[in-house]
Amino acid sequence: MLPPRPAWRTANPKGIVSLIRLDGTNANQVQLILGDGTKYPSEGTLQFRDVSVDPTTATVILRMVFPNTNGVLLPGMFVRAVVKEGVNDQAILIPQQAVSRDPKGNPLALIVDASGKVGQRILGLDRAIGNQWLVSSGLAPGDKVIVEGMQKVRPGASVKEVPFEEGRGPGAESPAKTNQPAATSH
Repeated sequence: MLPPRPAWRTANPKGIVSLIRLDGTNANQVQLILGDGTKYPSEGTLQFRDVSVDPTTATVILRMVFPNTNGVLLPGMFVRAVVKEGVNDQAILIPQQAVSRDPKGNPLALIVDASGKVGQRILGLDRAIGNQWLVSSGLAPGDKVIVEGMQKVRPGASVKEVPFEEGRGPGAESPAKTNQPAATSH
């Protein structure tokens, strides 16, 4: 059995998924993705992260240790690393299509309040995760965000809430006709 091999790699700080978990579980876990796209079967641990960033390449140095029982990992081998530093269970993610911009470029979302009226909120966005935005300010848990039909409604208008179904395309059956425009919320 071969000893665990330390892996010194550089990583672009923008490519490191840095999430927060207060209880410390799953801290410092690293998953490797090999050059052919397959996941390495064993998780490793992050043991060191350099504090300086190389200004020419925008990279940092990381030291990770992985068990290498089958000798799959070789010196100089190309791999990608996914660093799990934790999970924010209170994060608010909304579909990117639910965000519009004002003339100054500020991100906005339309919401439906408890009385069925449309409101507008200025958002603080952290970053994109897939096809969603991680919202840092402007929304609270339980807020109903309008995802589709935003061009048909204005703040103060009364709307009928319809749950958002991802993947529902233009040819899909739409909600029953009413006198009020339908707003799809997430």
